[in-house]
Amino acid sequence: MTWLSSVVPLLRMGENISVILLGIVWARKIKFSPTFQPFVYYLAGDAFLYILGAFARKVLHNNIFIFHLSTFSDVVWLSIVFIHLASNKAKPWLRGSLLVFVAVAFASAFWLDGLLLNINITSRFFGNIFLCFMALRQLAQMFRNNYFIHPFKTPEFVFSIAILIYYSCSLLVIVGQDLLRYEWFRNLNPALTEAELGRFVRLPYPLLRAIQFGLLLHLITLFPMGVTPHHALPRWLRFRIGWRPPTKNWRYRVLPPHLVG
Repeated sequence: MTWLSSVVPLLRMGENISVILLGIVWARKIKFSPTFQPFVYYLAGDAFLYILGAFARKVLHNNIFIFHLSTFSDVVWLSIVFIHLASNKAKPWLRGSLLVFVAVAFASAFWLDGLLLNINITSRFFGNIFLCFMALRQLAQMFRNNYFIHPFKTPEFVFSIAILIYYSCSLLVIVGQDLLRYEWFRNLNPALTEAELGRFVRLPYPLLRAIQFGLLLHLITLFPMGVTPHHALPRWLRFRIGWRPPTKNWRYRVLPPHLVG
């Protein structure tokens, strides 16, 4: 099954998009509003867990606990953004639901699923449903308030769409991975090994991460940069009108040397 082996690089590429997005945020010095500041912590947490997961996979040969930590980090930081966007009337209900998720996450890790035994199907299922509910609620609130003048230029809309698409579809991938623990599922196709079955159920994951990357990258561009686009480039790419990159031969300069800064 060589075609399943080719899925592994795509899975690894899909896991590190938060590292790329965090690098873009740092290089462009994006100025997020206080409402979306937890989104930066979400990217930082995801990037840190990607590195920690790679270490655990190579050294400890067990990265199951990364699933639990990733779910907890994702749902908490993204929920805080939605709570900031919510009305004062809805905020207590959303905070209460978030506390319920925290309780479910601890129960999933230390009782129902096991921190080092199985992936956290219980907390991931509840967390994904909770995030999708908050995204739908935010979109409905924007619709009631006629806030769709320029939807894809509105950070709240792009953020909600990104969360709704990714966390609704990724739930199917998580459920498929959880089925690997059951003997009846592994016996459906005896020709496939357990490792190959794992790659098969994760086939949609790279596409989902690519869609999420595109939407979150667009979200980042909606916020102002701390530096101008000119200074965000490396020094050797900072072209000015009427000037070319310095060379040993001065005749290639359009302007006199004393006018080139």
